[in-house]
Amino acid sequence: MPSLAIRGGRPLRDKGWPSWPIYDERELKALEEVLKSRFWGGGVGKSGPKEREFEEKFANYHGCRYGVCVSSGTVALHVALLAAGVGPGDEVIVPALTFWATGSAVLMTGAIPVIVDVDPNTYCLAVEGVEDAITDRTKAIISVYNYGNAPDMDEIVRLAKENDLVLIEDCARAHGFVWRDKPVGSIGDMGCFSFQQGKFMTAGEGGIVITNNPMYAEICHAIKDCGRIRGGGVYRIGILKWLNWYNYRMTQFQAAILLVQLERLEEQLKIRQENSEYLSKRLEEVEGITPLRINPRLTRYQPWPFAFKYDASYFKGVPLERFIEALRAEGIPCSRTEPPLHIALVPPRDPKAYELYVRRNRGCPIAEKAYYEEAVELPQYLFLGTKEDMDDIVEAIIKIHKNIDELL
Repeated sequence: MPSLAIRGGRPLRDKGWPSWPIYDERELKALEEVLKSRFWGGGVGKSGPKEREFEEKFANYHGCRYGVCVSSGTVALHVALLAAGVGPGDEVIVPALTFWATGSAVLMTGAIPVIVDVDPNTYCLAVEGVEDAITDRTKAIISVYNYGNAPDMDEIVRLAKENDLVLIEDCARAHGFVWRDKPVGSIGDMGCFSFQQGKFMTAGEGGIVITNNPMYAEICHAIKDCGRIRGGGVYRIGILKWLNWYNYRMTQFQAAILLVQLERLEEQLKIRQENSEYLSKRLEEVEGITPLRINPRLTRYQPWPFAFKYDASYFKGVPLERFIEALRAEGIPCSRTEPPLHIALVPPRDPKAYELYVRRNRGCPIAEKAYYEEAVELPQYLFLGTKEDMDDIVEAIIKIHKNIDELL
């Protein structure tokens, strides 16, 4: 009789995991308040009441003076890039492993994303690759916090300053992170966050750009509010030759939910960080499984997603996808990572831009190995559970390892 669930055996785990999103009567009360106020949409010419309150609280929480709410995390990146003056003919350095919005936001401006490979220990942007990728066309760097981890932000800040580049932090998966003593989002010129369904804070959708630069704050607001300037007035033409205006506003319903979600962030971050650190230690007990190495200068973090490396040579050559199928069958939600950007993105159609894009992006072997052979992801909501839940993840992997012949 088989032991593994994928072969008809009993799953190691048959109970559920923490539900996500989390809500209670506070969200219901906040939504009712907005409903009765009859102020439902995004503020026109200025932020609406809930939106304004959230912008201030969220930006201050992350060490910034200004916040501009927008309709999604992708939009936050697009707006920040436009505010930085990025447009056709420019290049923006991005990491190979990230959700493809990081690269597509660059393409939305007409610029070329230059895709740099990742560090094999962190799966985040490799500094040496950034340095090699800088040319006289480079306008900005987008550093991404991924897998509850960070690139070497000290070095990235140095490179940005030395080369007069705008540094945009993609914090879509980094709510509440702290690099040394500085909240993420306040380290570069602008920080971009997402509030999509799966993020640490969610209103279903939504995003925000935070900054300490008043000029960037004003331009970001104008871009997302059809050219309107906070406090009155409208930009009649694009302040930059390629800059158009958009309706990228957030609703008051979203802002109201996010105000409550922000109240929960500290407690949830602590639980997720403790559980991820515990799971990493337990995974080190299993031959062929290696948790990512968290940069020690990243002092506050939580996994979105949690990732570990799978070495098929310790599992009799069973390929990554088959291992993931077996782990799912044992009751552990998991998946492969997203494909690297040079695989996921559709190149620009313009012949000259296409030629430059292809010439500047020739493959990223570390990211490709992660995607095809070794990276296993676990969703963030698992880490709101208990130490016993983390133990189940490890025991499921051990069970597969012991019965690996059933997968051959």
